Amino acid sequence: AKTTLSSCFTFLKEALILPTLNPKLFAPVLLLFAVTAFLDPLVEVVFVHPLADGMASRLTEISNTDPSSPEHAKLMEKLMETEEVKQVGKRMVRITIAHLTVGPAVGLVKQIIALFAASTTYSGDRYSLAELLRELVKGRISPKGASITIAIVGALDFASSIAMFLMRAGLGVLSVQGLVSHLAYLVSLCFTVVALVGVAASAVDRKCRGVRALRQAWRLVTRVRRKEGFVLVLVAYLAPAVVTPLRRAAFEYANRSMAACLCLLAVCALLSGAEELFSLAAATVYYYQAMESKEVIDALWLC
Repeated sequence: AKTTLSSCFTFLKEALILPTLNPKLFAPVLLLFAVTAFLDPLVEVVFVHPLADGMASRLTEISNTDPSSPEHAKLMEKLMETEEVKQVGKRMVRITIAHLTVGPAVGLVKQIIALFAASTTYSGDRYSLAELLRELVKGRISPKGASITIAIVGALDFASSIAMFLMRAGLGVLSVQGLVSHLAYLVSLCFTVVALVGVAASAVDRKCRGVRALRQAWRLVTRVRRKEGFVLVLVAYLAPAVVTPLRRAAFEYANRSMAACLCLLAVCALLSGAEELFSLAAATVYYYQAMESKEVIDALWLC
């Protein structure tokens, strides 16, 4: 029983060791993940929070006046005509557009680099980041399959978010909303793991991409390698739980000490980047080890 239990964590040990086999590649990749993870909260602290605080103070002043008084009307008119409100609107629109356009593109590039860093290192190659990028650009390593799978995962994730929003809006009872939220979170965890294994499969196997990759990942996680799949779900659940309280503490320091806030956010970004990179590496090793087993391949054919 102990041997079986330890074998479930073998791929995690391999994923932890993997970056040490090629530090010249994984060190800059980790830095890339950390920098991109730092930018999002940085924008929120430096740009969004001051704007929100300024608007909140004005709205508080308005709410504290009698709605039927002339002073209330003057404050409302002043609020709508002030240049600050227009600037807030413009900045928020720019931030939202950047978040919706640049964010997914950067996320795609990050995942492609991390997946092929993990897959090439595990298969024995020792590329530097520049060499790996050169191989990807020249097409010797094709990112097409992984890109298609990542795009499909993004579309499914967006569609599920819309569906959950509509379901919550249609449920008036708070207890039912809570139950639906918990179920949605569990489904989201499972989907995250299937998506990770699916994109890893696309990076490892050129013939496996898109829906086919996700179906194979689903069969692996839920039927063939269920114990290891459950461990991946635990990783997806526990890893962000370490970063979330620290990020919350950083935002609480935003109004008291900007330096302390930025330091905590930098630590959060490093941990978040390491967690994301480890998840992709673990999914890649999980897929490699599964497909190295003849029993697994035979079981996949029977599924």
